[in-house]
Amino acid sequence: MQYDELKDTVVVDYNKFGQYVLAINTNGEIMYCNDAFQFLYQLQGISVAGISIEALFNHQEAGLIRNAIQHLMQPAAKPKEIQLKYPGSSQMRNTIQFSVQPIVDKKAKMTGVLLKGDLKIPASENRNPVMVSQAGLAVDKANLSGAGEQCFYELAEFMPDLMWMTNNQHQITHINKAWQQYCGTGKEEQLGEGWLKQIHPEDIEKVITDRKSAFAIQQPYNLVYRFKKHDGNFRWMNMKGNPVYNAQGVFVGYTGLCLDITAVKEAQIQIRRQQELMESTKIEFGKFTKIAQKIGSIIIMCNADNRITWVNDAFVKTTGYTLKEVSGKTPGSFLKGPETSKETLDRIRKVIEQGKGIRTEILYYTKSGARIWLDLMIESLFDKDGVITGYITIQKDITLKKISEKEVLEQMSHLKKISFITSHELRHEFSKILQLLQTAKFQDHNLATYAQIFTDIEHSANLMNDAIFKLNDQINFASSNSISLNKYLLNQAIEEICLVDDDHLVNKLNELIIRNVMPTMPVHTFDQVDTALQYVKENPNTKRKIFLDLNFSGRSGWDFLHEYEKLGHPWPVVILTSSIDHVDYERSKKFLNVTHFITKPLTIEQFEKLSEMEHLMVH
Repeated sequence: MQYDELKDTVVVDYNKFGQYVLAINTNGEIMYCNDAFQFLYQLQGISVAGISIEALFNHQEAGLIRNAIQHLMQPAAKPKEIQLKYPGSSQMRNTIQFSVQPIVDKKAKMTGVLLKGDLKIPASENRNPVMVSQAGLAVDKANLSGAGEQCFYELAEFMPDLMWMTNNQHQITHINKAWQQYCGTGKEEQLGEGWLKQIHPEDIEKVITDRKSAFAIQQPYNLVYRFKKHDGNFRWMNMKGNPVYNAQGVFVGYTGLCLDITAVKEAQIQIRRQQELMESTKIEFGKFTKIAQKIGSIIIMCNADNRITWVNDAFVKTTGYTLKEVSGKTPGSFLKGPETSKETLDRIRKVIEQGKGIRTEILYYTKSGARIWLDLMIESLFDKDGVITGYITIQKDITLKKISEKEVLEQMSHLKKISFITSHELRHEFSKILQLLQTAKFQDHNLATYAQIFTDIEHSANLMNDAIFKLNDQINFASSNSISLNKYLLNQAIEEICLVDDDHLVNKLNELIIRNVMPTMPVHTFDQVDTALQYVKENPNTKRKIFLDLNFSGRSGWDFLHEYEKLGHPWPVVILTSSIDHVDYERSKKFLNVTHFITKPLTIEQFEKLSEMEHLMVH
């Protein structure tokens, strides 16, 4: 018999081959097993075709099967009977008795063996079997009728759990009082298959299928489904059933109990939902962090106590603090410094306590002690019930803007002083001199008159000289401040642009960008610091703007700045570098000619903003 024919025959003629069917080739490899065998050995959903019998049976049982195969390969051999232990049983009380017969092909050559098995339960000789319910209720089953049966029913009535019994057709024949009270219906309505009406429509099919499968092989079962209570609500129920046999080993039905596990089930559902929510939150937070890491602004995430749980890379680069260093701390506890506004900190603390948002400017300090001005915005985060779960802080570095504002205020003060000197002290004395000279024309031309006039003129001249010194002091102070000098220079029409970078290609690319914005502007490129210095020394009066890189293979951009400062030229320098080191930025601010600090690459947008001469902001 070929394998396909065997399989078709087994499927069609179930009763002919017994309950449990297994086909094995002569090498001891499984070819086929029916559904009952799969259920018995818990192989549902597992592909066993081609695996060795040693993977399924223990060493002793596999040996019995292989001996049977060898026996049947002998001439004129007869089918052999073997007994295997019932799966999951620790004792050999219940066994599966298999009849082993050969499988042959069309040429009568043996290709394997067919095992046909049935459950064998020996009759008890010295004692009656005992049926034990899941609730621990033991009943003598030697004669489950008359007084014994009545005793069992009476005991079941006192059990708090829902208890039941069936006949050998799996029809419920008895339920206890707890079951009746739970359903709120009469006993007769629940017997037979009446109780199935209480099961939720979505669960009924699975319950019927699983019970029939277990009944077919007389296996214990454990079912979970929704069951309608007397109040009309569906509750989660766990039905546990065990097969029952009489003294002769004949299957007589099932007995078991039902447990209301709604609280447990709902807890499991809630836990699963929380896990799904956490996983979803984790995914969304992952997306957020990827975006946040690319944003130039500082982003800080805090918990409900305003303690840091996460910061982006911009925070680390700006402040110098790592996430490990600041985790669990409040932002203000380590960023504040001597000049940080206590009033601003108090306002931030109050709005956080009130669960509100705030936007303000505040002076903080980096890890190295450098001052940084931040445009700070704090927003509260709430859950679906309106409870605060944390805070998100977005901060923008406005240090350059604040420094510029401070310088503007200082310049305005000194310009007022200059205006007062020129409009009052100088003009007043100059007017007196003109008046004296005019008066002298109409007076007597004698020595005494001229002497008095010269004395008055000398006095006014001395006052003018003092005013000029005062004016010079104010101008010198103003010129020592970058904004005063730079604003003046940037308002002048430049005549050329110089690019100083040791990367020849970068110079050419930047030249193309400049010509795209200012086609007629002369552009000079220099690969070496000394060559650039020589050029500006030879052309001191040309109004120019210099774009300077800091890092060179030879003399650096810092060397250029030191030499350029000694020349006393007033023309501005824009730092154009790949460095993002805050130390370089702070160092460049010490050179009076430096007006901007730009990170490579130079873009058309950046240069267009720089080319708007009358509207440029400087640090």
